[in-house]
Amino acid sequence: MNKLIKKDSGITLVALVITIIIIMILASISVYEGKQIIAKSKVQTLETNMLTIKAKAKVYAEEIDAKVWTYKDSEKDDKRDAEFSSDDRKMDKTSVSQEALAQVEDKIKTGGYVAYLATGEALTKMGLDEIKNEKYIVIFSIEDYKLMDVIYQDGVIYNKKTYYSLSALQEVLENEQKYYMQ
Repeated sequence: MNKLIKKDSGITLVALVITIIIIMILASISVYEGKQIIAKSKVQTLETNMLTIKAKAKVYAEEIDAKVWTYKDSEKDDKRDAEFSSDDRKMDKTSVSQEALAQVEDKIKTGGYVAYLATGEALTKMGLDEIKNEKYIVIFSIEDYKLMDVIYQDGVIYNKKTYYSLSALQEVLENEQKYYMQ
């Protein structure tokens, strides 16, 4: 009798399991990298917004420089508060959290500083219509408005550390870029 030889053509169970494991590894790497890219994109968007706020606040400060920084101390503070809180600016004097202040102390370099909350109305006037929250604070030295920084009150977590100020965020991003360029 003739024996029929049956040829098995197809994938074995072991090959199927190995293929699935490889696909799962590649998918997990892709998801991890995707999350990193999204997180970095959010940080860069926040940095861009903070830079825009800082630039506009510097314009405001330069506009009132002659009016404010030439006065005596008490008059100067009152005049600056009135100018920054005027209808066309809508930035109100505010306080800063200790965590956020710790990140800007070396930038401000003096004991005296003043902080203004960038209200939703002020953000709209700055051209940042998409930012509706009032979580940005402009902070600068009483002695020299050019020593200025922007603080995001909620902070942003990047590489497992929380950053509040523009200067701290820029420093970590610059160091990261230098590291990858080497």
